[in-house]
Amino acid sequence: MNIALPALIEALRCSLRDAVQPELQSDHSRSQLAGVVDILGKLERMADWIPALERDEQAALDAGLDAVAGLAAAAQVSLPDGARPVAGDTPERSQQRIRLVTDWLFEADIAPGVRDEMEARLRSALRDSLAAQRSLIPRADFSSMTASTN
Repeated sequence: MNIALPALIEALRCSLRDAVQPELQSDHSRSQLAGVVDILGKLERMADWIPALERDEQAALDAGLDAVAGLAAAAQVSLPDGARPVAGDTPERSQQRIRLVTDWLFEADIAPGVRDEMEARLRSALRDSLAAQRSLIPRADFSSMTASTN
């Protein structure tokens, strides 16, 4: 079967809501079904999040790497080969660059203040990257499992 995952999940939700829900006799079973339908709705939205996530995550990582490159240039320090952005970089490439620069910082001969600022910029970039990921994950809504649905 060739069907997009969000469409498949929507079909499941509709089937549960239209065919199963009317047959349920107890409030408990209806509230449990409402919880399942709610979770499927969240999964449906999450199934198509990759392009937005990659864009936001890459922007956060690239901003941090650009800041580190600026600090390195100001301190007249050469970043390792492969640390510079390349046209058409992918999120995976940005992550590789973060790892490369992080590993390089452990061994580079850099003034402590500059090293601290570079590490702070990388931490900030990683935090922003995680925030981008977290912003796309729906929060749990347990009220749908306890609310009475008729």
